[in-house]
This record gives sequence, C-alpha cells and structure tokens, in this order.
Amino acid sequence: MSKKSSVGRAVLALAAVVGALTLVAWRQSTARETMRALEDVVRELALAADEHEELVRRLVATEGRSWVGAEAARRLGLRPPTEREVVIPSGGFR
Repeated sequence: MSKKSSVGRAVLALAAVVGALTLVAWRQSTARETMRALEDVVRELALAADEHEELVRRLVATEGRSWVGAEAARRLGLRPPTEREVVIPSGGFR
C-alpha cells in the first residue's frame, strides 16, 4: 500500500466518524425538541381536563333547585309562595 492511499482511508474514516457523530447529535436534539413539544401538549391536556371538571361542577350546581331558586329571586324577584297563596282547586284534575 502506498502512503497516499492509507492517508486517504484515514481521512475517509475520520469523515465517516464525524458524520456519524453529527447525525447522532442531530437526532438527539430533534428528540429533545419532540419531547418538549410532547410535554407542552400533556400540560395543555391536563389544563383542559381541569377546566372541563370545573365546567361540569358549575353545570351540576346550576341545575340544582337551590341555585335556580336563588337566581329567580335575584334576577326576577321571585320567591316561593306562602301557605296563604297556594290555592288547590276543587274537582281534581281533568
């Protein structure tokens, strides 16, 4: 073998090693970016789930009789009737 061909092979091998290391570094940085994006999505999903639970709690509360009565009194000035105001018609229902 000549000295030129062994230097050429050494340069080629060095270039292959540098190329492989560059590829590994690029893949790791891409994987890190992807993991950060995934963590962001998981965080947003957890926030959305918390918001959903809060909305469900509020919906259940607004469907309750006590909330409806309180809102009717506050917004419309309504109140439950007293015993004197309740009239039961005679003759039953038709």
